[in-house]
Amino acid sequence: MRNIFPDFIYNQLATDKKIFILLGDIGVHSFRKVFQNYKNHILNLGILEQSMIGFAAGLAMEGRIPFVHTIAPFMVNRAYEQIKIDLCYQNLNVNIVSVGASIDYAALGSTHHCPEDVAILSKLPNMQIYCPGNSQELANLLKKYKMKGPKYFRLSNYFHNSQIPSNESFTLLRKGKKGLIIVIGPALRFIENFYNFVDANIIYINKIKPLDEIFLKKYFREKIVIVQDFYKGSISSDILAVFKNRKIVCKEIGLPIKFFLNYGSSIEHYNMLGLNNIKIKKEIIDFLR
Repeated sequence: MRNIFPDFIYNQLATDKKIFILLGDIGVHSFRKVFQNYKNHILNLGILEQSMIGFAAGLAMEGRIPFVHTIAPFMVNRAYEQIKIDLCYQNLNVNIVSVGASIDYAALGSTHHCPEDVAILSKLPNMQIYCPGNSQELANLLKKYKMKGPKYFRLSNYFHNSQIPSNESFTLLRKGKKGLIIVIGPALRFIENFYNFVDANIIYINKIKPLDEIFLKKYFREKIVIVQDFYKGSISSDILAVFKNRKIVCKEIGLPIKFFLNYGSSIEHYNMLGLNNIKIKKEIIDFLR
């Protein structure tokens, strides 16, 4: 998925000279064509994430359209105050594109994990959050870069293989009677091999904020399952608030709020936490029963 981003920028720069790229010493080699052909539109600022956001805010105020790119924990955690004040408070069009979602960098330890980014950024006014589930979705979502306001594009090493309409951020995958399953971005990989056999309304989302409240209300069921591959609780309050004054029983499937200290790959971590097709299928069926 992350290889789509440099290609998108390179192609857009042919016609849109307002674009400016700021890198945090991550993915620099992937942008070599941009450095070679559009050297006045890109800078590698190194590990100066707070300064990158301030720099991007200044560019946006002068009419440029900045993209800021680095690993999620370095951007979201280190530069949170700058994102809040420089970007969201002033509602500037700056596009943050992260890599290393959740525990993609599992082997490098907790300093490189970021399952909390959605929870943190979703509480900032004016912030838009996109969670593409595969490369095709990312290519389509990046086309929103000209829209007003700060945007966060959350890139993952994982992806699903389902065909989602390219122009939809909220998609009904299946109709059913026993519940409502809301699955977010790459987490669709956990259920795509069995969801057709589940008697529930199943909604796929790759735009986490703002939510399409009308769409969600249309397919409401009393039993709600939220499937995500970041911290549980990150957006459940926002989703459940859509159904206020209704009786709701909610189950969340996602990462527990804890540090992940074991050695191993991200797949090994997910399996250890029960985040795999077999265990999730049993959880959902038991809950809806």
